[in-house]
Amino acid sequence: MNFDFPRPNSQSLKTHIPSKLIEVASKLPASQIPLPTVDKVLQAIQTGNGHEITNLEWIYCIYAKAKWDKRNPQTSYLTSNNIWRIAINNSWLQKQLLWRLALYHNDQGEKVLAKSFADSFDTFVNSSFTTKSLAVIVILALRNHDPGSELAKIACQKNLNYTSLQNQIHYHIPTWIEKLNFLKYVSPYFCTLVSPTEQQANWLLSCLDEMSVQQQLEAVNHLLTHVSKELASQHPQLVDWLRRNYRNGAGWNLLSDTAKHRLREWIGAVNYGDFQELVDLILAKIHFEKWEANQLVRRREFWADYSNRFEQIRILLPQTSQKVIGSELKRSVDILENDGSEQTEICIFDFGDWLVVEFFRGIGSETRLFPNNHQNQQLLFGSSKLSVKQIRAMGGEKHDHKYLWQVFCREWLLSKNISPNTANKTIKNPTPHELYQRSIKLTRWQDDIERLEREALYFMQQKNNHF
Repeated sequence: MNFDFPRPNSQSLKTHIPSKLIEVASKLPASQIPLPTVDKVLQAIQTGNGHEITNLEWIYCIYAKAKWDKRNPQTSYLTSNNIWRIAINNSWLQKQLLWRLALYHNDQGEKVLAKSFADSFDTFVNSSFTTKSLAVIVILALRNHDPGSELAKIACQKNLNYTSLQNQIHYHIPTWIEKLNFLKYVSPYFCTLVSPTEQQANWLLSCLDEMSVQQQLEAVNHLLTHVSKELASQHPQLVDWLRRNYRNGAGWNLLSDTAKHRLREWIGAVNYGDFQELVDLILAKIHFEKWEANQLVRRREFWADYSNRFEQIRILLPQTSQKVIGSELKRSVDILENDGSEQTEICIFDFGDWLVVEFFRGIGSETRLFPNNHQNQQLLFGSSKLSVKQIRAMGGEKHDHKYLWQVFCREWLLSKNISPNTANKTIKNPTPHELYQRSIKLTRWQDDIERLEREALYFMQQKNNHF
């Protein structure tokens, strides 16, 4: 990711400053070759014979124009302006001027080009006969008071990272100049976009991949602290890149505390968004009794308060649901193996220390909690095929979705150090009568769960014996 920007050697510079050529020419007898002069070039332009000026004469004129201007201040601008007019239809001359103008604005000033050429550049730019090439646009940015930000804006609009920008302009202006390096301005510019498109998010990623380690770290810290999780959730490819590069290992340790917190929020927002989308599609596409639909809505609302904890998510659908909604989900889904269980969708959440398995419907319709160890991670996120009975046979701790379940599930999760986003959220305590009603429903649920688990264990034993 680290870029070393090439610098010209002394030999390459000599090709652009013809001092040796001029020295040699000055020693030649006058009868052999007429010496080029600025006055001779300007006279040719004035008499309409600009087409007769040789390349050697143009090189000398450009080189010597700064000294000529000091002797002729009253006409310095006008004469350079006229040369720019010639350059409109002379691509060779155009390149000579643009190349030196880029160096001029890279703090080399009149060492490479007369100030009058820089001052009269707009004559060339604003001509109706001039095509605003990328090289011209870049030079206009270089003369800006904040060239890095302006170049980042141009690169984003043209969908160019640093390498592709260099490749497109290297025939016209020197790409090794320091002010062309806009990479450190990429993240700040992206953060000014009100509603970035997918292309702009992908442009940001391509630029991040070009940065040095330190430059990328600064860009990521800035990005995480200046973009909301709501906006970030619209670009899962960006969040996924950050998760892969900065959620664990050395990258994570380098982030600021604020950036770490925001990255967890970003990852959670994207993963919760997938869960929310799944619930919404199920409610829209599959017929439910009213009480069943209300249960799903309550679960969507309940887990919204834990969105910051969603490290990753896996969606498992029965074949029937996949046919109805699978093609409309933005993320990929896996199909549950048919083991004779009631139809249900399943979401598996990675909450860091714990893995949460949410059964959407059916008699059990429970939440299961498993320690996030290697074995459980491999089974729940790494196994290519899973079934309802296979998950239930794993055991784990479980919680119901019966009357008032939200109150008790919140306490259950807190006992496992799984905190909601809003830790101080007030929840009304159940009355004695409500607790009594819950106990009746909970007893029935516990009986159902015990039966389902016995069936699951028997099924897995038979399956294992078969193999």
